[in-house]
Amino acid sequence: MGMKHMSNVRRMAARRLQSMVLAGALGLTTSLHAQQTPQPAPAGDIVGVGNFGHIVQDLDKSLGFYRDVLGLAVTVNVPFGPNEAVAKFGHTEGGQSRVAVVKIPGIAMGIELIEYKDIERKAQSPRFQDPGAANMSMRVHGLDAQFPKIAGYPGVKILSKGGKPATLTTPNGTLHAVFLQDPDGFVVEMLDVANPPADAPAGFVIGGGSFEPAVRNSEQSVKFYNELLGFDFKLGTAFNDNQDMAATAGASGASFRQSTARIPGTAMPMTLIEFKSIDRKELSGRTQDPGSTVVQLIVKDVAALSAKLKAAGVPFVTTGGEPVQVSPALKVVIVKDPNNLLLELVERGQR
Repeated sequence: MGMKHMSNVRRMAARRLQSMVLAGALGLTTSLHAQQTPQPAPAGDIVGVGNFGHIVQDLDKSLGFYRDVLGLAVTVNVPFGPNEAVAKFGHTEGGQSRVAVVKIPGIAMGIELIEYKDIERKAQSPRFQDPGAANMSMRVHGLDAQFPKIAGYPGVKILSKGGKPATLTTPNGTLHAVFLQDPDGFVVEMLDVANPPADAPAGFVIGGGSFEPAVRNSEQSVKFYNELLGFDFKLGTAFNDNQDMAATAGASGASFRQSTARIPGTAMPMTLIEFKSIDRKELSGRTQDPGSTVVQLIVKDVAALSAKLKAAGVPFVTTGGEPVQVSPALKVVIVKDPNNLLLELVERGQR
C-alpha cells in the first residue's frame, strides 16, 4: 500500500494566530505555493509518507463522492481478491479487500479507500473530536457553487454551524470554509481559495493541507511520536476557546489545542488535535471496520523499528507481531498509536 505498488497490495494552530480553525486548511490564505515550499523534515526511522487509508462500507459510494463530486482523480483501482500476506499484516484472515486511491493535488498523501468483505465488520461512526478519528484538509476553488452537490450526496453530513460554509474574519484575512463528514464519517475540511495562482490545477480541489488526527491526550501522543517515531511535534500548551472556530468545525462548545510537525522525510504537515468540554468516545476499530483510519508511513528498517516499538509496549495489529514480507521489495507491519489510530509501517526495497 502507499505508492502504486503498495496500493496494488491493499491500497485549530488557532491559538498561535487566533486565525485557524484547524492547522491544515484554514491557516492558509496566501498562495498555493506557500503550502508546498517548506523544506522536508529530516528523515530518521520514518523516511516518507504513503496514503491516508479510509476503511469504507461501500467503495462505489465513496468513489461517487471523492471522484464524481470532488473531482479527484483515481490513480489505482484494485478489485476484490484473496491475498494471504495482506490478510496477515492487517489481521484480516478470511477476508478480501478492494482498493481505490484518489489523488489530492500538490501533496504526497493520497486517500486510499478500502472495502472488505467475507469478514465481520463493525462501523465505527467516528466524530471529529473522537480520539483515533482523523481528517484531511483541502483547498478548493468555487466552494459555494459546488456546495449543493456536496451537501446533497447521500450520507454526507455538514458539520459547520448552520449546515453551510462559514465566513470567518481573522488576523490573516477573511476565510470561507466548511467542515463535513463523508459517508463513512471521515471529516473533510474545505477552505475556499477565491483567487488561486495561475498555475493551480484545474478543477474544484486545487491542493491539500494537513493530516489531522484527534488525540486523547496531547502530552502522551507527542511523546509517542517524538520518542518512538522521530517526529518533532511542538506541544500545544494552551486550549483555544474561540467558539466561532469550534462551531465552524462542528464542535460547538468545545475547546481545542494543537500540536504540529512535518512527517519525517517530507514537507507534509501533521497536526494532533485534542478536544475538551465536549463528549468524546474511544474508537477501537479493526483494520476491516468502516470508519477506521490507517496511516501509511514509509520506514527505513521495519524490522528494527518493530523491535523498538515492541520493547516500548506498543500494540501490534499484524498477526504474529512481526513484519510481513508482501513481495521481494515490500515489508509491512501495522501497529496502534496511543489513540488506536492504525499506523501501517512500510519498508520498500530496491525495485
